[in-house]
Amino acid sequence: MNEELAPEVKRELMGRWEPIYRSQLHYLVTWSTRGRRPVLRDRHVAALKSLILQACDERGITLVDAAVAHEHVHVLVALAPSHSVASVVRELKGRTAVAMLTQFPELRVWLRGNLVWDERYAVETVSAMRLDKVRERLRLMHGPDEELAAAS
Repeated sequence: MNEELAPEVKRELMGRWEPIYRSQLHYLVTWSTRGRRPVLRDRHVAALKSLILQACDERGITLVDAAVAHEHVHVLVALAPSHSVASVVRELKGRTAVAMLTQFPELRVWLRGNLVWDERYAVETVSAMRLDKVRERLRLMHGPDEELAAAS
């Protein structure tokens, strides 16, 4: 039996080592505006979706889908086992809150303060077999969003 490795395999093994994972864990994260006040208008929704997409791209988080209503946000993400759900949620909520208050100062008045999001959030694990059903449920609740579906 030949114990020698192919040259391309040997080159890859001798290069920089990075862990390889075969699984991604899917989570549906939901959070609401402070006091669940329906303050998010269409301009806020569009900006919020782009901020979520940008934050996910910068942090290497796979954004599967996102849906925003007037008082809450649903984000469906696929995470590597090395990612923490709590840190991802903290990152998304923190970055979007600061950017939304900067971009839309009227939110401070409508929400009566400097907090955009409620401190609580809900996390639901989603199996790979249920992924399409969850996306369909989000589309039924919030309407179609072809732009995000094409980006993910």
